[in-house]
Amino acid sequence: MKLFNNLHNIILEESTPWYNKIFQSEDAESLWPITKMFGGDLHEIYKALEGMGKEEDFLKHIFSHWPGEDGVLRYIIEALGGIKNWNNGMMDNDMLDKYVIDVYLDDMRYIHKNKDGRIILELMPGEEAEFFNDNWSGRNYDCNELAKQIFSEEGLEWDPFDEVDSIENLIKVLTPENYIKLVRHIGIEFQNQEVDAWREEFEGQREANGKVIITPSFMNGFLPDDESSRYALAVLLGNTPELEGVEIEMGHAYSRAWNDVVMNQYHTEFQKVFDEFLGKPIGEGTTNTYKNVTSTETGRNEYKKVEVPVKYFDVTERARAMIVRHANDIDSPEDFISMIKEFDMNTLCPQVEEYPYDEEEVDDLFQDYLWDYL
Repeated sequence: MKLFNNLHNIILEESTPWYNKIFQSEDAESLWPITKMFGGDLHEIYKALEGMGKEEDFLKHIFSHWPGEDGVLRYIIEALGGIKNWNNGMMDNDMLDKYVIDVYLDDMRYIHKNKDGRIILELMPGEEAEFFNDNWSGRNYDCNELAKQIFSEEGLEWDPFDEVDSIENLIKVLTPENYIKLVRHIGIEFQNQEVDAWREEFEGQREANGKVIITPSFMNGFLPDDESSRYALAVLLGNTPELEGVEIEMGHAYSRAWNDVVMNQYHTEFQKVFDEFLGKPIGEGTTNTYKNVTSTETGRNEYKKVEVPVKYFDVTERARAMIVRHANDIDSPEDFISMIKEFDMNTLCPQVEEYPYDEEEVDDLFQDYLWDYL
């Protein structure tokens, strides 16, 4: 009887078509006798089943009956042609979406497919910083720390450089309008004051007591606006103690312009590399999250559900590329930013100089700031 049963099983096994045996497999190992017939390539099995209209049934069987800890999504990717087919753009994208991409997206936070099939990422204010390297990366600053400041509501924390230029250069870059306005300003603010303009250029204007009186006539001597007049005004401001305040405030205006240009370079370069990496937002909205906020009733910090603004980014191509790679190598869905970090892709770290790229920009901004100080 035992011999009869063994013979019966052998006959039954040989009479079962190979394509039916596939759907009896419990894992990759149990399928191996069939896989071996196809050169050890799941994709060859998939192609053979495709001719029978059973290719999706094969993917469903792997997804539903093979144990998840074995890396089910990796086997599905292999069946669809593997990473090589993906890289060459030869993979069935509909099947890939249904059995890999969408499976990942269902388990990922703050990312979804819209009605047009595009993959959309939501970012709350400040989360842009997560895309920047938290190592020094050969810079003299920590990009992640700077990004946290730049993309915050407060902006970049900046310890201003006390950057000044000579009074001669400051007067030289003034627009004609600002030069004339400065001459008039001095004439009005210091009208009829005696000042110790000791330089030889003002010998003819000095009174018997060795002082120069600021009069309309004296100030008109610095007009018309030409190179000689500008030089004379610089000599006056740079060598007359009573007018030192004007020189100092002009220096403050220039220093502010210089620092603002450099700070703007940081903001511009960090925003630029972020935009190049992720693209511009395609829209804005709101979402709910929990934040540590101060209670108006108790004055204590409490975690509360609050509504915050979000920006929407179309990350379709980048997300698909990362998900396929992640599913093939790891097969454990994570959020979008975590995958970037896991693949060491958070390398955004622009090189920014702490010196203005365009000194004319500083000069132009100096013109705007000048009258905030005088």
